[in-house]
Amino acid sequence: MTTIMKRSFAETMGVEWPPEVAYVVGDSVYGERRAVTWDEVMEARRERQRERLEQIQRPDPPHAVPCYVWVFRVPGWLYGGWWCYVVTRYEEIAVNFPRIHRHHFGLALSIMRAAPCGFLPFLECFDDWMPAFAKKHPRPPTRDPREAGTLVGWMKDREEFVRI
Repeated sequence: MTTIMKRSFAETMGVEWPPEVAYVVGDSVYGERRAVTWDEVMEARRERQRERLEQIQRPDPPHAVPCYVWVFRVPGWLYGGWWCYVVTRYEEIAVNFPRIHRHHFGLALSIMRAAPCGFLPFLECFDDWMPAFAKKHPRPPTRDPREAGTLVGWMKDREEFVRI
């Protein structure tokens, strides 16, 4: 069992220590004791601070989330047309308007690169790419009669889709 006697307790008990001693550490009550100086205490604090700063300044590893790309056609005139979503466990990201929503620009291009369907990965080709994607990667049969396609992969940092 390790025992520690702090300077404040020693002063309360009337023990006189040299000014450079911060506390005394012992292996047991009657065992060997060692005085720890303020220089050692401050160096330990500096080392802890260096380690903490390195941990804070270290960049986070890329955050990859399992997901799937879901492209489907909605019949009708109001919301009709082709839609593209990236679906994860916690969210669904609509990627079908990358020219309007500029923060999905890179995600749309990475999806087109991961699933080439005869189109170059340019935003001008995205609307023509969606029906070709649905034909090349058809969705397994469900009760939903809409024409649709899916592809499983990983989404990295909400900016890039990587095919499995």
